[in-house]
Amino acid sequence: MTFAKKDLYDFDPKSASRSFATPRSWSFVSELLDDGLDESTTTDIVAGAVGEGLAVKFMAHRKVASSMPNPTDILTGKVKEMKSKEISAMYSLTVSLCYELKEACDANDKKFDEKVNNFLRFSMDNFDTELVVMGIKLALTQYQLPIDVDAVECFDEFHDRYGKYIKAANQA
Repeated sequence: MTFAKKDLYDFDPKSASRSFATPRSWSFVSELLDDGLDESTTTDIVAGAVGEGLAVKFMAHRKVASSMPNPTDILTGKVKEMKSKEISAMYSLTVSLCYELKEACDANDKKFDEKVNNFLRFSMDNFDTELVVMGIKLALTQYQLPIDVDAVECFDEFHDRYGKYIKAANQA
């Protein structure tokens, strides 16, 4: 749940609500979710566990998340286009892609360089400049991915298009 860490625990003693988010209540939500329930019932169940405000936020994210491509399919080159242009979905997908790349790196995946290429290609083809720059910074700094610029097919194009922005972001 890296997307909204602050929503993991939100107890407010001054609130009139009897429900609030805790790791245990979110676990309870995950056990109660059933794809057969209508949206209104699901929202009520989630609200009963974590509160109304977070239930609305959760349901909105759930709707967007259901339209996102699988990060593994992007990294293997099966998916090349993102239909949703919702910024929270694109941000969440970028973080997920970096996480998947880190796992591939840690597992000494022989196709790591190809997956990095697919990550960069997908980002360049689907995201605005700010999100592309954020994605590569996240990959290099937080996930410390060892990207071999000579082994990544589209790296020269990536550098030509975004190098100046990355340099500016590093100086900020």
